[in-house]
Amino acid sequence: MRGSKAGLGDLKRLHEQAQAQRRQQTEAARAKAEAAAAAAAQAGAGRAARRTDAPTDALDDTRALQRALGAVTPLRAPQRVLHTPRRDPDAIPVQRRAAALGETPGRADAGVSDGGVTHLLSEGGSAYVRADVAPDTARRLRRGEWRAGAELDLHGLRVEQARHAVLSFIDECVEHGIRCVRIVHGKGYGSEGLTPVLKDKARAWLVQRPDVLAFSQAPEREGGAGALLVLLRQAAEARR
Repeated sequence: MRGSKAGLGDLKRLHEQAQAQRRQQTEAARAKAEAAAAAAAQAGAGRAARRTDAPTDALDDTRALQRALGAVTPLRAPQRVLHTPRRDPDAIPVQRRAAALGETPGRADAGVSDGGVTHLLSEGGSAYVRADVAPDTARRLRRGEWRAGAELDLHGLRVEQARHAVLSFIDECVEHGIRCVRIVHGKGYGSEGLTPVLKDKARAWLVQRPDVLAFSQAPEREGGAGALLVLLRQAAEARR
C-alpha cells in the first residue's frame, strides 16, 4: 500500500515538473517572438527613415551642383565662315587639250580692251565688217543668209564675267566649226540708269578678235537692238 502511495506521489511530481517545463518553454518562445517583432519593427523604422532622407539628399546634391555651375560661363560657339570657291566657266576644248598636254593657255580675254574701237564700226555703231571681207556681209547677216548655230545670253553677268564668256564662247564655236552665232547682250532695261552697259562693250570685244569676220544688230524677230548676229571665220581659216 505504501508502495502504491509512493508511486502516485512520484507521478504527481513528474507531472508538475513537466507542466513547469512546458510553461518555461512557452514563455521562452513568447519572449523570442516579442524580441523578433521588436527587431523587425526597428528595422522597418530604419528603412522608412532612409526613404524619408533620400529625397532630401538628392535635393541637396542638385542644389550643390547648381551652385557649382553658377559661376560657369558657357563658351560661345565659334563663328564659322564657309568659303565657297568661285567656279570658273567650263573649259573650252582648246583649254582642255592644253591641260591634257600639260600646257597652260592664257585666258581667252587676255589683252582685250573694253572700248576704243568705235571708228571701226558702221551703220551707226550697229555693224562691223573686217577690211578683207565683202562690205555687204553685215546686211546679208541681217537678211538671214547664215543661220545662228549657237547662242550666248549675257543677262545677269558683270562686265568681267561677260567679257570672258563672250570670248570663250567665240573660241569654242570656232573650234566646233560653227559659222554664225547670236549674242544676246540685252537692251539695258534692267541696268542702272537704263543704260545698256554690255551692248557697246560686246561690240568692242568682238572687233578685237581676228576670227570675227562681221557682226550686225539682229533683226527684231531674233532680239533686235538687244542682240548681235556674228559671222565667224571657219576653223581652218582661223589657223592660217
